[in-house]
Amino acid sequence: MKSKFTLNSISPFLFVLLIIFSVGCKKDKVSNTERLTNKSWKVVALTVSPGIDVNGTVITDFYSQLADCNKDDIYTFSTNKTYTIDEDGLKCNQIDPQTTTGVWSFNSDETVLTLDNTTSYSIIQLDDNTLKASYSEVTNGINYTYTITFNKQ
Repeated sequence: MKSKFTLNSISPFLFVLLIIFSVGCKKDKVSNTERLTNKSWKVVALTVSPGIDVNGTVITDFYSQLADCNKDDIYTFSTNKTYTIDEDGLKCNQIDPQTTTGVWSFNSDETVLTLDNTTSYSIIQLDDNTLKASYSEVTNGINYTYTITFNKQ
């Protein structure tokens, strides 16, 4: 005689499997603090909108205007809420220190990064390889939005 499988006979088994898979497949959310800290970052893009008139030319790509000695700087954010900027190989001024430090913080939901309690950056993207953020500044009555992109080194 063949035994029949019924919904009642397998439902406890399915219930246990459902619990195992729902607990086993749940991934812990990685915080922006974890994504930001204990790695090195380098600026790879800096833009401004609207563009700024520089001697008759409207500039939106500020990264292309940076000196090479600024492009090679390495930023490191530590879990103790400090950050370091290392001049790396090229210094803009030989008497400048090799590193400068400051403090950083996130707002409660880790969507705004503030440096030295003065400049706040809205996080656009923060993952294991990219940090992209923006901040606004009013100059001569015009609101400019700067967007800066860092890549993990």
